Amino acid sequence: MAFYSIRHIFIIFSFLIIPIIWAINLKKNDKILKYSLIILLLLEIMRIAFLIITNNFNINKDLSLQLCFTYPIIGTFYLAKPKKYILSFLGTFGILYGTSAIILTSPNPFLSFNVLDCYLYHSLLVFIGTYIVKHYQLIFSFKTMLIIYAQILVGFLANITIKQGSNYVFLNSFLFPNYHLPYAVNVEVFNLPLLNGSSINDFLINLINTVGMFWYVMLFIIIITIFSTLWLYLIIKINHIKKEKLISWFKY
Repeated sequence: MAFYSIRHIFIIFSFLIIPIIWAINLKKNDKILKYSLIILLLLEIMRIAFLIITNNFNINKDLSLQLCFTYPIIGTFYLAKPKKYILSFLGTFGILYGTSAIILTSPNPFLSFNVLDCYLYHSLLVFIGTYIVKHYQLIFSFKTMLIIYAQILVGFLANITIKQGSNYVFLNSFLFPNYHLPYAVNVEVFNLPLLNGSSINDFLINLINTVGMFWYVMLFIIIITIFSTLWLYLIIKINHIKKEKLISWFKY
């Protein structure tokens, strides 16, 4: 199955649009959010257990330290001690993380455990994020942004501690594209071709060679901060607009 073929686009539609429609049409019920977060955590535990049982677990890539895989851990903190800034993170970045993974993950081979688990997991992530944005009041808080920075910091510390090609939060792919090692074979985003025939990875290398490593890292931090803040602000604004036509697009 080719990347972004008709079949791939159909898969993206199925795992992305359907959970959005489902989440929007459900009525508010705290138990739905609670059990959805628990199921997501169980999926992550099952992923790790399967890799260990099949002797395929690698500490340099399979720990729950990617942005998406720390999500149910953060969700557990919310269930234990509900805080509005954590709920804002779960809603806002559940949609972002889940959508990004579904769109940028290769469907090959689709019936393998890794690919199916990836699509199911991130589809539930989109569902939870959409359900929270639809039914709960969110707040714009710097504490929400601190969760993002904490995720990145944990990934960075893991990479420099584990080494051996460790690439949590894709930091090494961004910061050291000359030594690009994708954390899993089904992630192709850094090899996607650009209009000039080069790849995203080639673009990052050229950018580092042009501005230097120091300014490249500064630019990387600024872009992550601005993008995350704007995304949080956008979702909060949508959450606060109580007009039925904003959600009628996905109504049955």
